[in-house]
Amino acid sequence: MKKSLIVYYSLSGLTKKVVDVLKNFTDADIYEIELEKPYTKLTAYTIGLVHCKTDYEPAIKNEIDLSNYDKIFIGGPAWYFTYAPPIHSFIKKYNLGDKVIYPFGTATSNFGNYFERFSKECKAKEIKNPLEVFKSTFKNGLEDAVKSWLDKEYN
Repeated sequence: MKKSLIVYYSLSGLTKKVVDVLKNFTDADIYEIELEKPYTKLTAYTIGLVHCKTDYEPAIKNEIDLSNYDKIFIGGPAWYFTYAPPIHSFIKKYNLGDKVIYPFGTATSNFGNYFERFSKECKAKEIKNPLEVFKSTFKNGLEDAVKSWLDKEYN
């Protein structure tokens, strides 16, 4: 029997909070993307900008076998109006051609082309409508936002 998986990258911990709520509603397995050379908050604002603009793929430290999963949630923070480079590395490294993907992201104020680029770069069987979680949602309404999205998209 196929299972669901939540794949995520979180530098500040906000995306991890979304993952915790998703886990409660879906009972999916969890895989955190870890990098060979992790970003710090400082390098995210400096080197991370260059990596976002050049489509750099930082090396992923931990491997995962995706064969037992047919539905995969993939999410991370918005950096410079797109997804963070670790998300780029994951969607380029793994064959997602037979998977249904549920993208989600966290942002302070603006996702820019995060999900448009994600849909273009991620080669999957199907990509569902994204869950956009703004910083303001964490103060009140995170569980409701996640549940509402799952009710519409997760089947």
